[in-house]
Amino acid sequence: MKKRWLKNTILWEKIWLKKMFWRMNYLACFLLLGVLSVSAEVYSQEGMISLKMKDVSLVEVFNEITRKTGYDFLYNYDVVQHKGNVSVNAKTVQLKTLLRDLLSSKDLEYEFKDDVIIVRNRTDEFVQVIPQSVKKRTVVGTVKDSKGEPIPGASIIVKGTQTGVATDIDGKFEIRVDDVAGVIFQISFVGMKNKEVKLGTSNVLNVVLESDTKALEEVIVTGYQTISRERATGAFDIVSVAQITKPTSDIATRLIGTTAGVQNRLDSNGKLVFEIRGQTSLNTDNARPLVVVDGFAVEDEFSSINPNDVESITILKDAAAASIWGARSANGVIVVTTKKGKQETTKGARVNVSAFAKISRKLDLDTYRPFASSADVVDYEQRGFSTNFFGGPWSPIDDSYTNAQSGYSQAVVAMNEHRLGFISESDMNKVLEKLKMQDNKSQIKKYLLQLPVTQQYNVNISGVTDRMTNMLSLMYENEKNNFKENNTDRFLVNYRTNVKLFKWLDFNFSGMLQYNEIDNSGSRNGILGLFPYDMLVGENGERISVPHNYYMPILERHVPMEKFPYADWTYNPITEIENQKLMTKQLNARIQTGLVVSLWKGLSLDSKIQYEMYNTNIENIYNDKTFYVRSTVNQASTWDHKIDKITANLPVGGIKEMSKEEIRAYSFRNQLNFNYTFADKHDVSVIVGTEVNQRVKQTTSYPLTYGYDDDRLTVGLFPNGPTKTKNWMGWSQTFNYTNAFSYTTDRYFSLFGNASYTFDGKYTASGSIRTDASNLITDDPKYRYAPFWSVGLGWQIGKENFMKDFAWLDRLNIRVTYGYNGNVDKSTSFRPLISVSATQNTYTHEITSSVSSFGNPSLRWEKTGTWDVGVDYSFWGGKLCGKLDVYNKQGKDLITSMTIPAVNGTKSQKLNTAKMANRGLELEVGSTLSILGADITWTGSLNFSYNKNKIISLYKATYNAYDLYGGGTSAYVEGHNSNSLWTFKYAGVVNKGTDDNPNWQPVVQGAGEDLYDFTTWTPGDGRDYMLDMGTKVAPYTLGYSNTFKIFDFDLSFIITGKFGHKFKRCSFNYPSMSGGSAKPNKMYKEVLEADPMKMIPIPFDKEEPRYYFWDRFYPYMDYLVESASHIRIQEVNITYNMPSRWLSKIGIASFQIYARAPRMVA
Repeated sequence: MKKRWLKNTILWEKIWLKKMFWRMNYLACFLLLGVLSVSAEVYSQEGMISLKMKDVSLVEVFNEITRKTGYDFLYNYDVVQHKGNVSVNAKTVQLKTLLRDLLSSKDLEYEFKDDVIIVRNRTDEFVQVIPQSVKKRTVVGTVKDSKGEPIPGASIIVKGTQTGVATDIDGKFEIRVDDVAGVIFQISFVGMKNKEVKLGTSNVLNVVLESDTKALEEVIVTGYQTISRERATGAFDIVSVAQITKPTSDIATRLIGTTAGVQNRLDSNGKLVFEIRGQTSLNTDNARPLVVVDGFAVEDEFSSINPNDVESITILKDAAAASIWGARSANGVIVVTTKKGKQETTKGARVNVSAFAKISRKLDLDTYRPFASSADVVDYEQRGFSTNFFGGPWSPIDDSYTNAQSGYSQAVVAMNEHRLGFISESDMNKVLEKLKMQDNKSQIKKYLLQLPVTQQYNVNISGVTDRMTNMLSLMYENEKNNFKENNTDRFLVNYRTNVKLFKWLDFNFSGMLQYNEIDNSGSRNGILGLFPYDMLVGENGERISVPHNYYMPILERHVPMEKFPYADWTYNPITEIENQKLMTKQLNARIQTGLVVSLWKGLSLDSKIQYEMYNTNIENIYNDKTFYVRSTVNQASTWDHKIDKITANLPVGGIKEMSKEEIRAYSFRNQLNFNYTFADKHDVSVIVGTEVNQRVKQTTSYPLTYGYDDDRLTVGLFPNGPTKTKNWMGWSQTFNYTNAFSYTTDRYFSLFGNASYTFDGKYTASGSIRTDASNLITDDPKYRYAPFWSVGLGWQIGKENFMKDFAWLDRLNIRVTYGYNGNVDKSTSFRPLISVSATQNTYTHEITSSVSSFGNPSLRWEKTGTWDVGVDYSFWGGKLCGKLDVYNKQGKDLITSMTIPAVNGTKSQKLNTAKMANRGLELEVGSTLSILGADITWTGSLNFSYNKNKIISLYKATYNAYDLYGGGTSAYVEGHNSNSLWTFKYAGVVNKGTDDNPNWQPVVQGAGEDLYDFTTWTPGDGRDYMLDMGTKVAPYTLGYSNTFKIFDFDLSFIITGKFGHKFKRCSFNYPSMSGGSAKPNKMYKEVLEADPMKMIPIPFDKEEPRYYFWDRFYPYMDYLVESASHIRIQEVNITYNMPSRWLSKIGIASFQIYARAPRMVA
């Protein structure tokens, strides 16, 4: 229906098309499409026409007249369609005579306007007998949109009557009404909000209609084409405009909780990543959705997108929606469309300025480093020292220079110094008691942490002429994270323009330039290395030396520290962060440009190209006040014990680390688009095209620069060369002195096509096909050109005649799709690969090489077949709307490590052998209610999803226990969820000794009746005794969004819920003292009070030589598993919109003040 509306209400923009083909000869050679020739007859209203049609609609008659004469018609579709069918039998009559006879019987009138025939209801004087006692008045006016553009074909109806007119091509109207009080006009147009205007004393009425956001959200963007929701057979989701426009520093956060079937998590770098309808690849690095910006896939996902520039976000879920993206679409596709320049009602450019600040709480140290209290730590170290928790061959060190590199804690140093006889028991106890009373949390917060603050400033300038639109946006963002000296500056510039060069030729261009400067000089790891009693400053604010890598008493007794290049061997985290500069600088650019050539009615050629450039330079500079530099230079020195001589092998001065990464990528696409409606019932949409993509990644790692002076930009030389020297302990050493390079190239060549056919606005069939050839897979044509495809059917059942009696039904659509998507895995190769080392081996001084991949000769794309059945619905004027989808995804040819005979040179190899399934459903329910007119409204949206994941086929001969509990790619087991949480079954403690000499050992349940203790690796196949405790990824998810508009205030909040998954709670960490110290965590008291048959006890009552081995067991006990189900208030937003009546006086269109509180309650 919407298609017909647009066709019949914007034809004034297409009048020039009838002569366009005469210009095609100029493009014949360039387009290589042959010479096109057209002929056309030019009619006037006096021209003669013959027409014979029987029992057809007026729309069909108009279409036939257009075909014969070239005249376009402009009319209100609903008005004309409801006039019923007509029959015409005219032979050689004037066009105006035919129209008069045809329309007069239907109470319609017509008007010639240039090459357009405007048809509308007869005005009152034509259709009514006007009583002489009622005085009439003539009202004239215009109807425009919020951009100041006239709206032709808008309907103006006198409320409560059948009197009405339609605006002409210039948006103007004239209507005769009764000259009485209380006359109200109802103005409407497709895609705009209906409006009622009360007529006053003036006979001039100018109306501005606002865009209907919900109508705009009915448009689906796939990256290759834009289609209406009614004609889409695939599973799509559109993030609401209200959600997109909320202030944020990262547009990815706008997707949380807003879409069914989309889960989010943080990767190892703290970056937000998404999963659509479950995991589709066994390599999680390849399981992320494809991100598309303005029609092209981009390298950096969301990081180069200015959230203020986003106009729409569409999520493509099933095969029919996403298969057009071929080998990169199995994980789903997120399509982002950015804003274009827009015409405003006032002349000149429109400037939008926005700013926001985000302030977060300081880092919670009890969560970041969940250590026990200082008193408990000292208590544990005392008991562990006396029980020899050093384990096995280790024991407290002796007084020898060879033990100077033992990084013992202060408590253990005191106890060991007493054992060695250097301090008394009384002095030791004084030290331990003092340590028990110290707590460094306040000093860490003061000297190493800061309040996280993000500030963002945006300027957007847009404008338009008759032939050109422009949009320029500038963004600056400064982010200070939790750690002092950590700071990020981001600069982002976007420019976009569209130019109508000729009536038949459009040019578009967009460019993105981004510069990021990231300072990571803060003490992230330094905080984790501190014991809770390690103070940073003394009572007078002086810096305190914190134990770090050295046993200071031994160092002072046996090492001539003053003779080394640096006599200072102390460490303090505050000094460290003050004297290092760890910088990452990124310069990224993206350019998109293209031409759109109109070839015929509905036929166009779209040729476009994208070029991307990403440069990352890492430069870390440490001056010689840092412990890192002093320790590196000192340890690299040769110490001749016989003559007590120190020979420096590295120059004094700073150390500089450098590396860089460059990515260059381009995509070139040529695409033919055909959209046409035949006989007003047959809607056809077809795209065909080719695409070429290439991505080149180069990395360079430079050797460390020693003796670096950042002020003078000078470097030192190796005093004794980079090889064949000995360090201070007498071990051979080699310094890297060459660059290391890597170079990878990904190339694709693609052919694609997509077609859909809709009959009578109710029945739609669609299909797509794409083939991707690439250097990433085998060159066997059977696999290289294997296509990805989809088919879909849609039925607008709500438009059927038998449903018209249900006035409460707005829309009811049924969709069915099936097809295949692909996925690329770059972790292996179809040919054997050998990796060559960049430098010589430290001991052999030879260049070495190794086999990095044995090759998979039949390497091909991973494929995911998906069927989807969906229902879209809307009732009671949108008061209840939503959709339901049921899907089944079957992945095959998934790449996994498979057990193969060792005769091949390896026991496992990555092959296309695995299969995995994801089955689920998605439900979305939305509503909008007007509580007090437009002043108080409520909009709510609820989404719920369920996904069940299962590995159908995967062959691996046997699994060690550590394969399963370690997670990752080694933990995939046929018949289980890909995110299974594997644990041991704790079986309590058993006596491994005798009644007279008991030796109680914790054990886990083994295969059958076997019990395994913690002294060695468990035997056999882990599947025989490990427990699958459930999935770590929630199978059930919930998102609930609410927005209240209360006069000039907007209040919104999002609630998210995840259910049915498991997690392991924090266990006591049973730290051994093999490294010379131990940091027990905050679960220390819990385990002391626990029943040893229910929780692993601490073996304080005996010497446990294999205690250091317990970390292979204790984190993976079944009693640690808890339900991870939770409900969270994801965010709360409040916005104040300053009334326009105040702002208009100072030339400001809108002004908002907003506040946001994220993740308030969980």
